[in-house]
Formats: sequence, C-alpha cells, structure tokens
Amino acid sequence: MYGVAMGGLRTALFALLLPAGLLLFACADADPKPPPATPQTVEQFFVALASGIHSDGEIYHARVETRWREAGAESLWATTEGWVAFDAEGARTTWTKGPGNQADLAARTIQIVTPDGVYSQNHDSDDLATFRPASEVEKCLPRGPSLALLSVACAFLPETGGIPGSRVAVETSSFEGRATVSLVVRYPVSSPLGSEEYPRGGPTPHPILTSATEGEFRLHIDPKTYRPIAVTTSVNSDPDRRVFGSVSRFESEFVPTSSIASDWFEPRSIGYVPPQEAEMRLLEDPALEAPVYWLGRSFDPGGGLPRLADLQVNSYGPQSFRSDAPNIQLGLAYRATGGFVRLDLFPLGDWEAFVGQLGGNFPWTWCSDAREISTADARITIRGAYESFPFDRMQGAISVSTPGQPPPAPTVPPLKTEPCPDTPRDRFMAEVRFKDATVVVNGTLSYGGQDGTAFGVFDTAEAMEAIGRGIHLRSPGQ
Repeated sequence: MYGVAMGGLRTALFALLLPAGLLLFACADADPKPPPATPQTVEQFFVALASGIHSDGEIYHARVETRWREAGAESLWATTEGWVAFDAEGARTTWTKGPGNQADLAARTIQIVTPDGVYSQNHDSDDLATFRPASEVEKCLPRGPSLALLSVACAFLPETGGIPGSRVAVETSSFEGRATVSLVVRYPVSSPLGSEEYPRGGPTPHPILTSATEGEFRLHIDPKTYRPIAVTTSVNSDPDRRVFGSVSRFESEFVPTSSIASDWFEPRSIGYVPPQEAEMRLLEDPALEAPVYWLGRSFDPGGGLPRLADLQVNSYGPQSFRSDAPNIQLGLAYRATGGFVRLDLFPLGDWEAFVGQLGGNFPWTWCSDAREISTADARITIRGAYESFPFDRMQGAISVSTPGQPPPAPTVPPLKTEPCPDTPRDRFMAEVRFKDATVVVNGTLSYGGQDGTAFGVFDTAEAMEAIGRGIHLRSPGQ
C-alpha cells in the first residue's frame, strides 16, 4: 500500500543525510590535535573523531551495517567495510548492497579516497574505474578536514547530494542506552499530499511521512575513545525510528599496516587507468583491424576555420557499445569554437559494405551529390545532401549489432521521391579511403542522422575537403 511513498522517503532520507556547503575547515595535520574532553563545536568534534581513528603505525578498519526501517519492518540496506590510513589522508571502502535494498544501485562498489578526490569501481560493469575530483564529491558533510575523515563520518555511505537549509550542531546524546557525543545535522522536510513525491491519486502515504517537517542525520561517537559508534537518520514525526528511518552500526578496530596489500590505497588497485594511458591503450590496441588515421592531437584546417583540439577517443569494440555500422574500430572527436569533427575508422571495405546494405549513398540517396578528390595517399569522396530526413518513415530503420556477431541487415524504408529543393545543399560528410582503411568524417551511423547542427562551422564541403586532406597515419606513441 505504501510502496511508492515509502520508497520515495527512503531515497530522500539517504540523500538528505547531507547538507551542502556548511563546514569549512583547513586540512588535517599529520598528527591530530589533542581533542577537548567533551567536544562542543563542530570543529572540536572533527578533531576528536580524527584522534579516535588514528593510531601510529596502524590502519583504522571498520565494518558498518546499515539497516532501513519501513513501516516497522527492518531490512539490511547495505554493508560497508572501510580502511583509513590517517597519516596519508587516504581511505578505501567496499560497499555491498543488502538483500532488502530495492534501489537501482550497483550491487558492489569499491572506492579509493584521496585528498584529490574519489576513485570508484562498479563491479556490476566491465567499465574502467572512474575519478571525481574533490570539488565534485558530495558526502554527508561535504566540507571537512579531509575526504578520508568524511568517509568515516558518513558511515562509508556512497556519495549523495546535499539539502539546502540544513543546520549542524554537536550534542550529548545516547545510542541504545550508551552515552555518546553526536554531530547532528537537521534539514527541512516538506512532503504534503499533492506534492511531486506524493501526487494525488497515487498510493496513500503513511501519515508519519506527510506530517514530517524535519529530518535528522546523527553521527554518534564514544565520548572516551572518540571512535564512531553509529549513524542514524529519522524524521521528527518518528524520532525513535519506530516506523521509518535508518541505523548504521560500526564495528571498529586497528589493524597492522602489514596486514593489507602495499597498494591498498592506490587507485590502480581497483583498476583505475589514468586518462592518457587509457587513451593510448585504445589508440594502440593490437586488436584493431585497421591502422589509425587521424588529424593529430590538434589540427588547423585553415580557410578561416577554427583550430580543432580536445581529442576524445572512443572504442566501439566487442567490450563496449557497438553501433549498427559493422566493425567500426575507433571514433575520434575534435572540438573547436563553433563546432566539432568526428572521424570514424573502419577496416577497408566495411563502410562500403554498410552503405551498400542501406541503399547506395546512404543516407544521401535522395537529392545528394558527390565530388571526388585524389591525394598522394587517399581518395576523398565529399557528399552533400539536405537537412530534411530523406525517408518517408523512420520505423524499422534502426538495427543494433550483437557484439561478436555479424550485424543484421537493416530494414530499408522507402526513399523519398519528391523533387529536389532548389536551395544549396546544407549537410556534408566525407569518405577518405586509404589503402588499408576508410575514415568517415562527420558521417551518420543510423537512419535519421542527417542533422548537422552539432557540426557547426565544419558542416560545409570546404571544411570536409580541408579535413580529408589533413587526415594521416598515426605514428606509435603519438
């Protein structure tokens, strides 16, 4: 009865842990300051927490179990294991989705936290680990002495967003009968009937949800050891979490540095590859079936056109997205003020076979023309057409290949037959054929792809000629 409403609040509570931009601290010292007997300010609280997870020559290790209560029934939301190297301001976390967690989240995520940012690996995919700079990382307290310390303060929960209007305080409190000192974050909640979260006509929300006006995030630490004990979330209409809310319980210890791998806090240990290295892997992949032809890392086409730079390399191999064009090897994109250029690399003959399957000069059969230019190394075909869609219907026109299998023959819809416009052609592409590969410039890989708006100032016959003449064989290591 309450599934939609409860799910909405559950998402909100885990996102609402998190006030944006409330705390501003200097970076932590290598040796933590001695904490006051009882922290009374937010800054003192973080000093105390830092001392609680610091031990010379040892690593702080914690296992955190997060349980969610919904309509009085409790379920395991997630388990998280975290390690913190205090002196290096580094942390590593492994987040595992619980059986009671129905949110659309990865089942297992590993993160490496450094002063510069967070490296993440989603074990649900084959993608490389990703990096987010510190300025883009949002945790339950997005500003603090270090990201590593914030990871502990936030119970090693995954990144979430902040909520405007939050207030932070330090209070003496208790958790399950145990005296604690708490960092408390309170934030406004407004979920009346008829709101986006609980639309009229939808499932009737629980009265506790619609009567809540304030949510609370509370981090409990031991007043003597300053180690974290628990994190709780609740709403003021149900402060004891009898119906809704969450609790994350810590089990903490210190372990010898020798008990973990030497690269435990290194991004490479979770498969992170720096962008330049990842790009080089694509450009020099031995599995490529054609040599790489390109414009270099930047290119000046002349003729008043802006300089192309900001090279981006995309792979369309079996381990990544594969378009309906057969056997495309790489996509190289260059950006410039006023437009961009895309080069698609094919083994010799594959693009031509694709065009033949799709009806001749696809998709420029209707009212198109072509002009050929020969250079010392290549034959360039410049094709011009009109922006309007050349087919009567788009339905049935798209086909998608299965990796490792030949692409299916697409259904070719009827071509348009009406008279050609008496205006100049306004959509252009080029096919540059070398002895061992074909490079398609600003081409389309599916029906309906004639919209050249994004190509901007490069969507002209003159630009296609300049680009075609500038394409050359890449040398290893470039």
